[in-house]
Amino acid sequence: MKIVLVNAKFGADLEDGVAAECLEYGLRQRLPEIDIVNCDLAGRQNFGRNTDGLRSLAGRLPTVTPALKNNSVYIHILAALVRARLLPHYDKTINGADIALFGGGQILADINLDNPMKVAAAASIVRNRNVPIAIHAVGVGANWSEAGAALYKEAFAGADIIWASVRDALSDRRWRRHFDANDLPPPRISLDPAMLAVKTYGETNTGPAPRRNRPMIGLNVTRPSALIAQADIGGAEQIAPDAEFYRRCAEAILAKDCDVLLFTNGAPGDESYLRRCFPQPYLARFSDQQIQVAPQSRTPKDLVALIRNCDGVVSHRLNVCIIAYSCRVPHVGLSLNAELDSFFEVIDRRDFVLGPDNVQPDDIASAIARAGEASIDNNAHAAIVARVESEFDALATQLSKVDPGQKYRAASA
Repeated sequence: MKIVLVNAKFGADLEDGVAAECLEYGLRQRLPEIDIVNCDLAGRQNFGRNTDGLRSLAGRLPTVTPALKNNSVYIHILAALVRARLLPHYDKTINGADIALFGGGQILADINLDNPMKVAAAASIVRNRNVPIAIHAVGVGANWSEAGAALYKEAFAGADIIWASVRDALSDRRWRRHFDANDLPPPRISLDPAMLAVKTYGETNTGPAPRRNRPMIGLNVTRPSALIAQADIGGAEQIAPDAEFYRRCAEAILAKDCDVLLFTNGAPGDESYLRRCFPQPYLARFSDQQIQVAPQSRTPKDLVALIRNCDGVVSHRLNVCIIAYSCRVPHVGLSLNAELDSFFEVIDRRDFVLGPDNVQPDDIASAIARAGEASIDNNAHAAIVARVESEFDALATQLSKVDPGQKYRAASA
């Protein structure tokens, strides 16, 4: 049986790759005989400096306002880019599939119509070939444009949906708001596959530094434009972190008798921003032990190993916090969207998500110190992992019911 996974596995944001590889791990553990093929929504083939034809060209268009996203000319331009750059990739990858599984990350989101256009195009090929569709543990964005909503509904209209799940109660509420029962069946809740990072990547430790006498806190630096694009609160432009914020955070953590490891999720844009925030003249004020800059992660495994080597992690990024939890690394989330708050509710660590208003670096340093003292309860962690495993069991049972020859018989009937 060939299962095609449709997601952003090879994206520059490596935490998306972690979610995708954890999804593959969960399936292979239960269905070892299946052939898993990845269909990256941006047409990428591996980790590295691949270009995203749609996003790179769309980025040259005027600033995308809500009105522009619903503009017919803009939509036609993006559709042309998808047809020219991505449709051949989707067609080749999906060929011969028995099941198409959309899952691993915030797939049902609408930033500049990027995902709606790609998902609709890939799903059209799946539907035309009578291939059953599974949707597993996806994140659902809060705000869809009118055009984006229409594309998502078109994507799954008339499809054979054999499984539908979202990663938390927040995404469940958003799903039910965006789709009515005539569009898609109500989803079940399956926690994010990245919760299995510690199992997927094993005990391998290949991070940048060994444990030392002082705790090492990983400070995840993210460019403001990425955070603003993903924010679901008003005024994100005014409260998104700047270079001064990150420098003050590092100094506040140092004042707690901890060392700082500066890192990104591997995205080149974040790497460039980190170096602008922390230029060499600034770093020269501190010893090499006090503030280190981690080597750029090149693969999801690199990112997981880096996080695992920390004694604590501070991040705005949801999946960085999920990876930290999986690896039992205490962490503090800096929230600019409700998805991060929802995750900390799932793991019952609400005291360790801060923001978005009036959060000062001293508050963050105090929170990560408290998170380290509280640690992560082994029994609670085991219960969360067991819940993820149970959902994979149910998913595998459902997928195994599919008759690999059924779509061909249906097509010829």
